[in-house]
Amino acid sequence: MSAFSREQWLEISPYLDQALSLPEEERAEWLANFRAQRSELGDALEALLEEHRALSQERFLEYQPEQPINDNSLPGEKLGPYKLISRIGEGGMGQVWLAERTDGRFERQVAVKLLHFAVGSRGAAERFQREGTILGQLRSPHIAELIDAGVTPKREPYLVLEYVKGKPIDEYCDEHMLGVAARSELFLDVLGAVAQAHANLIVHRDIKPSNVLVSSDGEVKLLDFGIAKLLADGASPGAATLLTLEGGAAMTPLFAAPEQVTGGPITTATDVYGLGALLFLLLTGHHPAGPGPYSPAELVKSITEIDSPLASQAVAMQNDPASAAKRGATPEKLRRQLRGDLDTILAKALKKKPGERYASVTGFADDLRRYLAHEPIAARPDTVSYRLRKYVRRHRVGVSVAAGLIFLLAAFSLIEAIELQRITRERDRADRIANFMIGTFNVSNPSEKVGNSVTAREILDKASNDIDTGLSRDPELQAQMMHVMGKAYMMLGLQPQAQSLFERSIKLATPSVGPDNPDVLTTTHDLSWTLFQQGRLREAESLQRKLVERENRALGPEHPDTLNTMGQLATTLSEQGNRAEAEKLDREVLHTRNRISGPDALDTLMVMDNLSVVLALEGKLPEAEKLERETLDREVRVLGRKHLSTVNSMNNLASIQRDLGKCDQAETLFRQTLDLEAHILGPDQPETAQTRYDLAALLVRRGKIDEALSLMREAIEHGLHARVDLSIENDPNFKSLHTDPRFTALVAHAKKAAAHKIN
Repeated sequence: MSAFSREQWLEISPYLDQALSLPEEERAEWLANFRAQRSELGDALEALLEEHRALSQERFLEYQPEQPINDNSLPGEKLGPYKLISRIGEGGMGQVWLAERTDGRFERQVAVKLLHFAVGSRGAAERFQREGTILGQLRSPHIAELIDAGVTPKREPYLVLEYVKGKPIDEYCDEHMLGVAARSELFLDVLGAVAQAHANLIVHRDIKPSNVLVSSDGEVKLLDFGIAKLLADGASPGAATLLTLEGGAAMTPLFAAPEQVTGGPITTATDVYGLGALLFLLLTGHHPAGPGPYSPAELVKSITEIDSPLASQAVAMQNDPASAAKRGATPEKLRRQLRGDLDTILAKALKKKPGERYASVTGFADDLRRYLAHEPIAARPDTVSYRLRKYVRRHRVGVSVAAGLIFLLAAFSLIEAIELQRITRERDRADRIANFMIGTFNVSNPSEKVGNSVTAREILDKASNDIDTGLSRDPELQAQMMHVMGKAYMMLGLQPQAQSLFERSIKLATPSVGPDNPDVLTTTHDLSWTLFQQGRLREAESLQRKLVERENRALGPEHPDTLNTMGQLATTLSEQGNRAEAEKLDREVLHTRNRISGPDALDTLMVMDNLSVVLALEGKLPEAEKLERETLDREVRVLGRKHLSTVNSMNNLASIQRDLGKCDQAETLFRQTLDLEAHILGPDQPETAQTRYDLAALLVRRGKIDEALSLMREAIEHGLHARVDLSIENDPNFKSLHTDPRFTALVAHAKKAAAHKIN
């Protein structure tokens, strides 16, 4: 089985689903077109399809035993290193026994499943064990592990599985009286586990409440993944029908997809249907087929011919107060919660035709997340009115102010009233911004100019002076413009001016929108960074710690802004010498970024780069070099060599190699970095100057004094930060030059340049 990370599986899984849904004769042409568009995924996808084809052709369970398993003599019996203790369950496929390992290698209780089938040849037994090994490679925190597979001396196959203590997901949700949102959140773990199994070419085929257990601490575990594949590949027909359901086929009638009942092909869409049926049950308390009991004919007709009612309709028809109470609602409230997006999501998952369902479990999960975030779902037509309603849902406070217009515009609908207000407000704001910008750029009018040319700094200074009068009628817009101009000052390296505008923006906006408003939080984030850039580290740290608390409360611990502030706090702590806490914070942020954004996302790569710098400062140079090299390799592949993040990582890796004594490699990398920075940024930028400074430090160590002094002078003249004089005097790399009159003159020049920069 090919080894892929979770993020790689998530990327390739939808394409795999699409390829497997095509007839064999069309798949080759589709794969050729796909390779032309996505060459980096073509080989991997072709390898997965070959594995799928090989496994599908193997048939190794050959017949059923004439007699069922006799369990009278089983307690105490050994199967390999496992001793059976007691029977803990029984179903159509076989018996489940609690067992323990007895060979002394380690202590562990497991669940042993004895199957109601027998293998008919030695080769079949070997294939069964090999298939079990392949399925055992599936790893997920939400999938019960398949530990081992074997065949008893009586040729009865058995499986050794992780022993899971928990309750079926429907019982767990009912006992804890979870509401609709909480049940949906929990179900996302189920969807994530099934998506990962599909990426490993494994379809469950028997998703039902008893196969989804939840531990006392809320951890989801899916059972019997892969067992359906073992059974369907030989012992039972490849396509089960209702007549074979009691004979050991790997499916449960109530949760079977139409194609399982009619003998159609089993694909990942089969699991999408089963997942839809399970979520329908969790949210409504009722099965999509309606209340039982069912005769076989009624069940077949319901599954294959009769469309399931909408979830909200099912709740209304049953009108069950006890069931609704388990979901923290009344029947009417539950109906309202399910009506709309959840109705649409469940209806799409439960379509009779596989091609009309979600194309993948990942698509199913994405729509459920959008529903929970009050965002438009993909399964619903994207109309203006629908998007507006979702916007209103996400911004209730702001929109509620506009609700009073309904009484003034009774002839119009709610949507039209809100739209009219928005258009009017945006038009007035556009006029105010236009007038303000015209006044700002008046500095370039010949009658206003002082010299021969106007700089961006002069335009920015005029705008910051005029903002109090030009936008005084719109404090919210005034605060936003202050933030924008503060960012411009910050990009120009004018941190005090940026700080002043950020502070004014926060003071102006907070009374009307509150301290936890996203815009206020963003401005506070930028304010803390200007403090850091000015060397006011204690103030920056204090502000960042408070900001992390506010963002956790207002946005959540996994929001990108919260993670950005945590990373910024780690940098501030590292600069103050608190490297241990900085490392801990960076590792926490990196773990979350990897899980949410993926290993190749820009935000993830930036955290990796920051962590490697902290490790180097802690003296963990080999670990720092390994991490920085991995970061650089990914950045070159994903972003290209000319991206600023890539260039920054090159400089950091060169510094680490220098400190490790790998001077040849470090010098080569420093020179490559300097060439790229000069080309991308120009010679006058602080980053370029810093690289000159770092290369100079290395050249001094290597005895290339003349070139080192020349580079240091260029670094100073091209705008190295104001603390350059301290860096030169205290940097141990330059200790050998303290008696060189050229170095003494250079230090004096650096101090003069720094004083001029401060002024």
